[in-house]
Amino acid sequence: MAVLLVLSATACGKSEPTYSGISLMYQNYLPYNLDSFTISDAYGNKASGGADSPPGGGGGRLSCCYKLKGTEFTVKWDYYDADKWTMENSHVQHAEAKVSMPPSPVPEKVGTRIFEVHFYPDHHVEFQFPGGLLDDSRIPIVDVSRWMSEHYQEQLDREFDDTDGQLHRRIARVVVAAWLKYHLSDRNDLEQYAYFTLLVNDRFDAHPEVQRILQADRGNPGAFAKAVQGLPKDVVSELSSDHFKPVVVPAVPHGLLPPSRTEEKKHG
Repeated sequence: MAVLLVLSATACGKSEPTYSGISLMYQNYLPYNLDSFTISDAYGNKASGGADSPPGGGGGRLSCCYKLKGTEFTVKWDYYDADKWTMENSHVQHAEAKVSMPPSPVPEKVGTRIFEVHFYPDHHVEFQFPGGLLDDSRIPIVDVSRWMSEHYQEQLDREFDDTDGQLHRRIARVVVAAWLKYHLSDRNDLEQYAYFTLLVNDRFDAHPEVQRILQADRGNPGAFAKAVQGLPKDVVSELSSDHFKPVVVPAVPHGLLPPSRTEEKKHG
């Protein structure tokens, strides 16, 4: 009887981790603009953030002070397709995800109690605590977009319109598709994937040789980029002329990319 009472008291006295004085930082890997988000725990505490961040954007405020408790959380967020936004209708959509986080140590300094929130293209969310200042993007959308502009701006200008950031969002959709279909996250791999998709052939990954490389180098960061940069001339010619027999490629789940639209070219 005494043993049972001790065990019962111990179970009832189990305390949940409490994170007080926290700040929020976030990263948006969606192919949409992230408008706002809220984190809720099972005890009625909430923390909120977001500031109309474009694909690949993020940030936050290092001014405390939110409080969250426990190991199970609910994240709700609003997002929209900036290419469909109008003054009359912003086409805001809503999503939510459950996030589990094991008990984590709380830094002594309030300014370092940073809750990192990462929004992924497949609508799952990850926390990191204590977090940093988001120096490294887990899906480098902005870096790939910048690289494309630095190296191929003239070609991109000839091929596509770039009104109000359309080109960045176009590149972001390609990067997100590469992550969803092949889980590519290495910057070099994504740069080459974006280049071939936008400036060589928008279905280049359906070429048998490219698909073979994607499958063979899966899980080996940087290997895809190296392989496609060394594609045989006949394969490059087939891609450029769009004369090849395509193979089946993985499909992106419905709703995770903006609806497909005809890619209109500025000159024909």
